Amino acid sequence: MAKVTIKDIAKHAGVSFKTVSRVINRNPSVAGDLRAKVEASMTALDYKPNRAASLLRGGKSYTIGLILGPLTGFIEPDSNRSVPTYITDVITGLLQACNRAGYHLLIEPVTIDQLEAGVEAIDALLEDTTLDGLVLVPPLCDRLWLVDHLVNKKVPCVRINPGKMHERTISIGFDNDAAGVEVADYILRHNHRRIGYISGPPNHGSHDLRWQGFARTLEKHPDVELRAVGGDFAFDSGWSAAASLLGDDEWRPTAIFAANDEMAAGVIAYAQSTGLAIPGDLSVIGFGDLAVASQCWPRLTTVRQPTIDICRDAGGELINAVANRDLVEGKVVNHPYRFIQRDSIAAI
Repeated sequence: MAKVTIKDIAKHAGVSFKTVSRVINRNPSVAGDLRAKVEASMTALDYKPNRAASLLRGGKSYTIGLILGPLTGFIEPDSNRSVPTYITDVITGLLQACNRAGYHLLIEPVTIDQLEAGVEAIDALLEDTTLDGLVLVPPLCDRLWLVDHLVNKKVPCVRINPGKMHERTISIGFDNDAAGVEVADYILRHNHRRIGYISGPPNHGSHDLRWQGFARTLEKHPDVELRAVGGDFAFDSGWSAAASLLGDDEWRPTAIFAANDEMAAGVIAYAQSTGLAIPGDLSVIGFGDLAVASQCWPRLTTVRQPTIDICRDAGGELINAVANRDLVEGKVVNHPYRFIQRDSIAAI
């Protein structure tokens, strides 16, 4: 049986050759009724597009890339860390977008975070793989030298939850500053005045905005004492930070806000190991509404960061930009977040 061609599909559907080509390449300019007619003919004739041939002709690879930066330590060969829950949500959202559009997702680590070596690593990646575009997550999405380099190479990219503006890319996230303000207000309404904070890694733009909103709100209240210690978004760093904050008998917080849920779970575990009751002796708030937030005990009060929705949207925006050969520069989309009240905080 002869191989079905797009000319066969055009004849079967009663449309032009160009219309069939646009449908196969998922060009959004094709009207819905025409697209349905072409797709019905493709099914009837059992047509399977040859994407490899399309690529050789200078077409699309139907593959987008996700670059993971040096803070996701699981990529090191000798690391004992697993993939952070946040990253699994990122991957889930992007896979949903790719599945919907018939795309593939390529995930690549970039362990170099300095300009010259970083540019070299990115160029090597682009030479070794064929990608239609790239997705950048924190902290790489805020390395503006990297964003500028991709823009100059005309590589479409979408940034997820950045902390810094860039006028030539699409940025999709949520209002971290407002979320930080809401957490501070909630803690204050529960009458806490000695408050601990566990930060994320340094130079993490979206976290910095979260911290700024939180600290700025508490600074308006002279009776509030705020102490901050460093963390890295991992459970173990939450445990260690809790040991530091709770180990001072002369100053002990009544509430701790951890910049993500995994660290907050570490706080709860450490506090309970020392005999403290949650929330009777210590209130704990996290951020993200990751799986651990509802799996730890007591269940964690937190901010629901809509990561899967954000990343599904980001993947769709990137794929549409590739189809139209036009990235809408400077576009910013903010998804709504939600404050989730559970059992880990009490008034004093």
